[in-house]
Amino acid sequence: MTPDALHRAHLTALVTGEIATAANLRQRFQVRDHAFAADLLRAATAVVLEFRFGPGAGLGAGPIDYIRLGAFMTEMRQAGRSTVPPPDHLAVEAVTRALYGEPHLAEPLTEQRQSQAHYTALIHELSQHHWLKANPDHLVFHARKRMTVWILGRPEE
Repeated sequence: MTPDALHRAHLTALVTGEIATAANLRQRFQVRDHAFAADLLRAATAVVLEFRFGPGAGLGAGPIDYIRLGAFMTEMRQAGRSTVPPPDHLAVEAVTRALYGEPHLAEPLTEQRQSQAHYTALIHELSQHHWLKANPDHLVFHARKRMTVWILGRPEE
């Protein structure tokens, strides 16, 4: 499996909730793949958060609407009440706000905590938009496009 196919399959497994498959694919990662996978997860999270907070997540949009953010965080707290271990809501808020113009909030978080927070936000939003979860290729495609903008500073031509 090529590195590109590996990352697509990994994100697809995360999106569809196939945690065991994602873990198996992660075992095939080389050292550099972990950071790339974290960025791809961040990009996928940015794409789905745009349905809630508007366009431009991770592209310089901001500031976030704090009333909508409060409602989002309340939903997340209610949805995560029975989750063990409980989600790190402060980290979720930090990475969400970071995507909307406050990157300094995510800086103190380790890459692992950021990835966990991105995944928590991603899964929550996917539960609100079932068509995205049912079409993981669409989400992976747009996440990769977002990463291209981050890397090249513009969309791929």
